[in-house]
Amino acid sequence: MWKQLTQKARKAIFLAQEEAGRLGYSNVGPEHLLLALAREDDCMAVRILEGLGLDPGTLRVQVMKELSRGSETLGHEMQLTAEAKAAIDLAFSESMQMKEDWVGTEHLLLGILRSAESSAARVLGDLGADITQVRTQLQNLKAGALPLGMNGRSTVTMSTL
Repeated sequence: MWKQLTQKARKAIFLAQEEAGRLGYSNVGPEHLLLALAREDDCMAVRILEGLGLDPGTLRVQVMKELSRGSETLGHEMQLTAEAKAAIDLAFSESMQMKEDWVGTEHLLLGILRSAESSAARVLGDLGADITQVRTQLQNLKAGALPLGMNGRSTVTMSTL
């Protein structure tokens, strides 16, 4: 599994563990994955969100509103919840459907969105992001068809994945 993850996708999973621990959780859920993705300023998932008019900071605030403060004793190694595992499996599925041999932050974002039962997917939906829009935004980014984003960055090249 880890071999197919891009460096940024691996980092997002490690950051999700950090987010969960900081909030008092011993397990990593899709919400922690989304918090981690929104925390990264130079990844495809954030570029997609920004292209949809979503501010990563606002997204983080909304996700935090959904999470209560955990009170679990932190173990030696963080485990993924069944929902987080499902989101990651769906990310792999998205990558395969796109005929790509890697899983990046964009695929993780799509996997989270497809995990319709999670509060992370609900927050994204409440903010106006849906799976079709995200896929379209991703295709446009990869094609270099988008103008400057909200943050003033120019279009993305495949080397920035």
